[in-house]
Amino acid sequence: MQVLKARRVTVTASIAIAASVLLVNRPAVAIEIISDPLPSDGQGPEMVVIPAGEFRLGDASGRGNDNERPQRTIVFAQPFAMGRYEVTFADWQKYADANKLPMPDNEGWGLSAQRPVIHVSWREAQAYTQWLSRETGARYRLPTEAEWEYAARGGSQSYYWWGDELDSSEQAPRAHCRGCASPRLLRNKTAAVGEFPANAFGLHDTAGNVWEWTASNFTQRFDGSETQSAGLLDNSPRTVRGGAWNSGPVYLRSSMRDLKQPHHRDYALGFRVLRELP
Repeated sequence: MQVLKARRVTVTASIAIAASVLLVNRPAVAIEIISDPLPSDGQGPEMVVIPAGEFRLGDASGRGNDNERPQRTIVFAQPFAMGRYEVTFADWQKYADANKLPMPDNEGWGLSAQRPVIHVSWREAQAYTQWLSRETGARYRLPTEAEWEYAARGGSQSYYWWGDELDSSEQAPRAHCRGCASPRLLRNKTAAVGEFPANAFGLHDTAGNVWEWTASNFTQRFDGSETQSAGLLDNSPRTVRGGAWNSGPVYLRSSMRDLKQPHHRDYALGFRVLRELP
């Protein structure tokens, strides 16, 4: 098949990052965004290049759960690209139209095109990444749990990606959850992607909005599964990350883990995709 050339855009943004408990402004940084053209209809999801590096996986605060331990150092020798936003209904519509599939339930929340797609199982999310790979000639997949946490932290090791305290007001909320000072009109539904600040890697909504599927099996303590992708026929529970619009703030910490069966669907569960780089 013909491999179409991805559109690459470099944007400059000022990112707020944590220093101890306080938030400080970091100088403007360059964020590289990739978007692969789809032969049938427009562009694929916007992807942000995540730099190579290392981090400490899991809870360092002592306030996390036992399943967020033992902490271990994970090294990423190569960069990869991660969805700038959670996959939206608009993204999913292209896939559904191309494959003559019904659209998932949007709960009647209106203006759903830019909301994260919900009511999608792990296997359906996998099918979407396989379709993206076929369409673009690039390799798309769900992120492993370790890849997800590295990208979600944006270079931080704090409780939340922005610091150790929620420290949010309705005038400047940092995430969408129940108790995050989200605007009143959003409190019983998802928000459009990108309404809340990005982390230092340029990713939006890694805390709150919807839980996100990862590729990895869930284990009660880290045992190496967090760096691996589960098999398609494996029926073990999968790890979900990030918290959601109906979660309390404690569920938005960067190390927080939960589990769902791979066939599960609900109104607070979505995903974002990873694209491997040459």
